[in-house]
Amino acid sequence: NEDFSRDLLRVYYDRLFPYLQMFRWLSYKNDPKSSTPGVQKDFFLRREFTFVLEGDIFCRYLCFRDAEELRSQITQRQPIRMEIGAVYTHPPKTHTTVMKDAYRPLERELVFDIDMDEYDDIRSCCTGARLCLKCCTFLKAALRVLQHTLKNHFGFKHMLFVYSGRRGMHCWVCDSSARKLSNEHRAALAKYLTLVAGGQGKCQADIKMSGEELHPFVSDAHRLCLEYFRDDPQGVLQGQDLLRKGPHLTNILSTLTVVEQEKISKYLEEHPKATSADVWANLESLGKERAGQAVAGNYKMKQASKSFLKDVVLQYTAPRLDVEVSKQMNHLLKSPFAVHPKTGQVCVPLDPDKIDSFDPSKVPTLGRLVDELNSGVDPRNTSLREYTHFFEEGFLKPLEKDSLEELTRGNVDW
Repeated sequence: NEDFSRDLLRVYYDRLFPYLQMFRWLSYKNDPKSSTPGVQKDFFLRREFTFVLEGDIFCRYLCFRDAEELRSQITQRQPIRMEIGAVYTHPPKTHTTVMKDAYRPLERELVFDIDMDEYDDIRSCCTGARLCLKCCTFLKAALRVLQHTLKNHFGFKHMLFVYSGRRGMHCWVCDSSARKLSNEHRAALAKYLTLVAGGQGKCQADIKMSGEELHPFVSDAHRLCLEYFRDDPQGVLQGQDLLRKGPHLTNILSTLTVVEQEKISKYLEEHPKATSADVWANLESLGKERAGQAVAGNYKMKQASKSFLKDVVLQYTAPRLDVEVSKQMNHLLKSPFAVHPKTGQVCVPLDPDKIDSFDPSKVPTLGRLVDELNSGVDPRNTSLREYTHFFEEGFLKPLEKDSLEELTRGNVDW
């Protein structure tokens, strides 16, 4: 792989990896050299790291005092993958010397994992590890839904979205209240965010209702997803040609009344070259008819009218979370700014304000970065700068401001 090798990785760790920024993030102003009251000087030291060395050698229970020791160990060991765990009661390297019940996780960012494998039953453009602009529609919709819901339904402010370097995205929720959630609360929150129904041939999401009305989360998620499902030329309906490829239209039709099925079948017979967008427009017309009939209908008819087609949009577009990643406080997750060994791409932070223009093929690789350095580019001005700049200005500084205020107050607001 011209974009990944031990020599390229060595240059990256020596000259480009943002050690100080990573330390500042994961210490939350708990700097061991700080004189600020309330600082836990061993906070960063109690954070678990895992290095995966060449040959799939896992080195767990690693911990470091500060940015300098983090840099020293990374440059010395040259991990091909790095993962971040929880903050424990004791430094992880001492876990064998501590009574079993005394060594436990105290806090950890609330994390979510989106993997493109979960969308293989929808994707017609790519399969497996491949990721194109059409595939990215799913990641963009997931980011929008997670960002809006975590902010407006749960009050979280500090979210970091990271491209995984190959075929997915991670979300780190870094507010102090999120970091201290119990495993039960994490599982409940992940369940709340899960709309997609599991199982083969499913075409309708598990819709939550508040009486006759849609649950606010469902309404918000549908509004955000609809753009990526129906309107985006690269989106689910047009980009994947959803209703003219695969079993999806047949599955959707099976949920309609006999009369509705006959109307769509007749339209397809008369318009054999109809696009997925054309077919969807006809389904939306059925929705308007249902809404008109539901005005004088019973409670069940009104509920069905409110959710009609919205459940389809959400089933095909809403975030497909790996709930197991979110449930446990001690779960390990790949570090931002690590490098994916299969692609050589850096796991870069994503700016939500620019997500609609995100192109995975433009993400810096080790080969490209080292070529830039060899051509005389200042290490501070390589193609990685866009991402380290956002990490600093868009994420880290606002987070540090709130972290310092919490330390100064000496308490955490829940």
